[in-house]
Amino acid sequence: MIPREPRAIGGYFELELPRAGATLHDDALRFQSSRAAFLALLRAVRPTAVWMPWYICDAMIEPLRMTGTPFKRYRLDAELRVQPVDIAQGEWLVYVNYFGLCAQQVDDVLSRFPRERVVIDNAQALFARSADCLATLYSPRKFLGVPDGGYLVTRQPIAMPEAADDASLLRSGYLLTRLAKNAEAGYSDYAAAEESLKHQEPLRMSALTQRLLAGVDYESVRARRAENFAYLHDKLQRYNRFTFRYDEDAAPLCYPFFGAPPGMREVLRAQRIYTPTYWPDIATAAGAPDFERRLPESTLCLPCDQRLTHSDLAPMVQHLLDRLA
Repeated sequence: MIPREPRAIGGYFELELPRAGATLHDDALRFQSSRAAFLALLRAVRPTAVWMPWYICDAMIEPLRMTGTPFKRYRLDAELRVQPVDIAQGEWLVYVNYFGLCAQQVDDVLSRFPRERVVIDNAQALFARSADCLATLYSPRKFLGVPDGGYLVTRQPIAMPEAADDASLLRSGYLLTRLAKNAEAGYSDYAAAEESLKHQEPLRMSALTQRLLAGVDYESVRARRAENFAYLHDKLQRYNRFTFRYDEDAAPLCYPFFGAPPGMREVLRAQRIYTPTYWPDIATAAGAPDFERRLPESTLCLPCDQRLTHSDLAPMVQHLLDRLA
């Protein structure tokens, strides 16, 4: 066992942060990203093939290609449930808890398929409980101001890497730039940080990211997201083509508005309201079903995160209502 260095006392100050002590998913293994955690899981258990939804980030396909694991695709229905598939012995099924709003669909998956071969991707559902299944994955940077990090909850024995990620400091520039300047000034650094997480071997979560996560007021974050989502849902549900069956205590990633008016994304962007597109490459993917092809362009992912108040959200709602009138 490597002896720990004595704690440095005195000298210059580090960044001032809230007191450490907050925890989330205490039973999770901590990696530098959720895709790295998935890669570690694939190498540990070695499935014969993995069923993946068409509607998923390419970051989750990357570990399958790195390990040479065959993968198959399945379709979703209009309520984002898994359409019938026949999972053979040794195969897995990955399901995404879309937007953090698909707890019932997760239960449906676990009731229809062998739990010991199901992986729940909670990258968009940080506050959802881990499922009783093969594994659950989380990506905290989609919800919080941290440069990287991923959680893996599983009963499978996973050999954790010895080395920790030492690149978090290099990925942190955009977090400070947005504070010191504005969102636009830090965007190129944000894109570079995301790019730097591609094709990486699994590493332990960095000390910097762990310390940042330990200072988060998780209950406040969860409550504000739930409150903001409820506000948007109250104003927009009668126009939304997707009917949500969600837990009122859920802390969603965003408010997904299905069937958005053409050009609405650009209208909002002109007002410095930024709505991400998940995942645009599907629109041109060979063999993708029509429903999944339409989702990226027709779904407007309205922000409802913990930085926002109803006063921030009201102009966004009004812009949308003006186009829907």
